[in-house]
Amino acid sequence: MSTRVFALIVGIDNYKSGGIWNLHGCTEDAKKIRHWLTNTFDVPKDQIRLLLDKQATKHRIEEAFMEHLITNPSIERGDAILVYFAGHGSSLRAPSDWFQSNSMSGLVQTLCPYDHDVKTAEGRISGISDRSLQAMIDDLSASKGDNITLLLDTCFSPTQNAAYSRDRSIVRYTLTSKATPEDLYRDLWPGARGKTHASKRGFFSPDAKTHTTIIASSSTGRASEDKTGGLFTDAFLHAAQELPLHQTTYAQLMDHISEESAETQQPCCLGANKNRIIFDAVPFTADRRLSLASLDHDTRLLRIQVGDIHGVVQGTELSLHFHNRQHSYNPPFALVIVTEVGATWSFARVKTQGVDIPKAAFAKITRWNNRRPFRVHLKTTFLSFIRMWKIRTQISTEAGHTTSSSGLHIVRVKQANLADITLSMGRKEAVVVQHNPPLLDSEQTTVKIHKTDGMEVIDDAARFNLHLLHKNPSSPLRNLIDIELYQIDKSTWTKLGVNNIHDSTATIPYQSGAVYQVVLRNNSQTDLWPYLAYLDPNRYRMSMLYHPDGSVKEPPLRRRATLEIGSGQSGSEALSFTLSDDNKHDYGYLKLFLSSTPVDMRILENGQDSQWIDELEFGGVRSPTSKSPTWDTILTSLVFVRHQNDILI
Repeated sequence: MSTRVFALIVGIDNYKSGGIWNLHGCTEDAKKIRHWLTNTFDVPKDQIRLLLDKQATKHRIEEAFMEHLITNPSIERGDAILVYFAGHGSSLRAPSDWFQSNSMSGLVQTLCPYDHDVKTAEGRISGISDRSLQAMIDDLSASKGDNITLLLDTCFSPTQNAAYSRDRSIVRYTLTSKATPEDLYRDLWPGARGKTHASKRGFFSPDAKTHTTIIASSSTGRASEDKTGGLFTDAFLHAAQELPLHQTTYAQLMDHISEESAETQQPCCLGANKNRIIFDAVPFTADRRLSLASLDHDTRLLRIQVGDIHGVVQGTELSLHFHNRQHSYNPPFALVIVTEVGATWSFARVKTQGVDIPKAAFAKITRWNNRRPFRVHLKTTFLSFIRMWKIRTQISTEAGHTTSSSGLHIVRVKQANLADITLSMGRKEAVVVQHNPPLLDSEQTTVKIHKTDGMEVIDDAARFNLHLLHKNPSSPLRNLIDIELYQIDKSTWTKLGVNNIHDSTATIPYQSGAVYQVVLRNNSQTDLWPYLAYLDPNRYRMSMLYHPDGSVKEPPLRRRATLEIGSGQSGSEALSFTLSDDNKHDYGYLKLFLSSTPVDMRILENGQDSQWIDELEFGGVRSPTSKSPTWDTILTSLVFVRHQNDILI
């Protein structure tokens, strides 16, 4: 799932008018904000519109505001929206009837687009006035809600400091010398026409309910820049990267920046929602990679909610964190190592000395300590010699000497028949030969992955392989659980045809748009909690298809009973599969995890955006009981064929 944040970002250094001095850091500031959104919040680039210099004319800014924000069907009500502007601000004398009271007079604050104060066929560009922008935001709020942040690194009054006046290029303010008050009316956003202002506060309205405004300085202050960019933008990004944003309000963020900033530039935070968590907490969803850890008072050990069913073993190492929210500053404060492993939980001792451990924290696996290392054979071509040589130097031929970024042991072997995969690198993709894939008749399969980082591909493959092959050696539920797969009618949700799974393999004649359901039959005497995952070997991704949430109080798969997954009655959606036009066949795996107590299996996920499976949302689960649970797994191979007579090669 992509992060539900959308942004319009504007940065202008070079202005079209010869009467406006150019700036130095605004376009870089805009790029920094985009980088912050994409790297910190994982916002897809298509959810961000970036306008720089010549792209940022008044018309194009307003056009992007309408198309990318107001009428964008991808934005749902309540999604977080950021509007950022770095460039010159200005002010013009207000027309006589601009304000509600004819006795009021003063200046109108404006944002300066690239063509500010330039003459056009319609008249001179007077900028985007505070009244226009408020009307634009009113229209946006009416359709998308009030989770709107306006971030302005600019100022609206000339500096009173003589030193700064002599070096005007470091202040983001310009005079408007040619546009007239009448041009302000002509340049109004359609929704602002026929309205008047009740006050002269402009962009500094303290009680706006439609959005929260953050401005680099007060109404009479300045917004300065140096060679690295705007002082405010740098301070904002620095603070955003060192505070736990999931529990930080706009006002608290600004207080932090004010404490760290020079007295000459104090930012402002305005709006009725300034005490709301940043972006209304939309990006700060639970991080599925972290599990609850609680301190046992008797043993002084940590009880962590991961265990044998997840692939944890003695010696598995984890980092401890204060919270489990994504995209919020959360460095580890201690390291622990597993000393005892239960079915769904484990005990760990603290490795880091001199650290006070809280009663509750969150743990993230940093080293799996897999007993059998993942074996890689590297195939070098003439064109890929340098890239493969770099990979070769990173992977030892001795077991236990190489650990991947996911904390898995990897070893390089010289012969392909001893390897789990053979890797070769093309210019734009990695080619992976998977040796002896489970359950399939083919001895090996070849996939092409659109990544140029060979170590990243190896890391993904090693983690995928660990979870694909992990099972309970004692198999307590062997032959007691049946798994069936049926195509269903999309309008009536009734089954079409017979069960597709035979001898742990389902061969599915591919039909575009077809949907399926899984039926589980429990022939045992144990009530069970089932968790169904899809494993995609073409991208080394694992996604949970069915995961009972915290509202489910009783085991969904009762003894001697049946559970339908994808019927619309079990909190799950139907399964759907997609083959690209040039694929005649493909394959994947269904893996069913079974436990006699509830357990969170989402830490194994790394592919919530699977291209084959409809995405689901899940809640939390209850803590396991003290009784040792029963657990097991069932692995099923899925083979998709476009035509009945296609044969896997």
